Amino acid sequence: MARYPAVAGSFYPEGGALIEMLGKFFRDLGEHGSERKITAGVVPHAGYIFSGYTASRTFKAIYEDGLPETFVILGPNHTGIGSPIAVYPSGSWLTPLGEIEVDSEMAKAIAKLSGIADLEELAHKYEHSIEVQLPFIQYLAEKAGRDVRIVPITLGIQDEEVAEDLGKAIYEAANELNRDVVVIASTDFMHYGPAYGYMPFRARADELPHRVKEWDFRVIQKILDFDVKGMFSELRKMNHTMCGPGGVGTAIVYSRLAGALEAELLHYTTSFEVSRSTDAIVGYASIVFRK
Repeated sequence: MARYPAVAGSFYPEGGALIEMLGKFFRDLGEHGSERKITAGVVPHAGYIFSGYTASRTFKAIYEDGLPETFVILGPNHTGIGSPIAVYPSGSWLTPLGEIEVDSEMAKAIAKLSGIADLEELAHKYEHSIEVQLPFIQYLAEKAGRDVRIVPITLGIQDEEVAEDLGKAIYEAANELNRDVVVIASTDFMHYGPAYGYMPFRARADELPHRVKEWDFRVIQKILDFDVKGMFSELRKMNHTMCGPGGVGTAIVYSRLAGALEAELLHYTTSFEVSRSTDAIVGYASIVFRK
């Protein structure tokens, strides 16, 4: 069964415009690699005009490292429908760049090994946080001449326990199936402004982008330290509005088990750089974990 795009033409363009935009994002792309040291990456999921370049930095690094067989992509469930932890079971996902197959064997293994995940399609029907990653993967897979599959997982519950469970389940499933995997955690960072319910202080408008970055970097440092508990602690202390901490925590847990030794922040920006609006500011980061 195919999952049709829900946000093509809004979060990202269609047709030639999409290929042109991706070409600009990847104009500095190097050779497809074979070292395979990257275990996981963090990417944003806003409209491409705001966060597409930042997302491309993670996918560029993975391409130059060597594309895996399967991307396990974790995104927050913004819609609230479906299972709290939903692994897309089988079939394919469609985007304007064509079809990408779900690794059903890997999906079933993760659900079996996890104590909390369900095999379910409903939670994915309208969710954008995973869909917007697929054109990047399809574009690069075409360049590399590789067949790449995906395992989409939406998270409606996000805490340390979820991260530990899923990170371990993905690692064990990959070992059980001898699958070459990279985990992708789809998240945006601070959501500031009345629309997001986060306005902890009054400040001059020109201070806000710097303060958002300051709040984000407190969380990002914990991510770079592979510190899942520390990340959640910082989020709670600040009432931080990062939307995908469960996926990031899962990526950290998986990376630790897979032997990753370092994490690198590749790019950071905020929506202010494009919109110039201080009424609503969202932070975006590109991070990779390596052996």
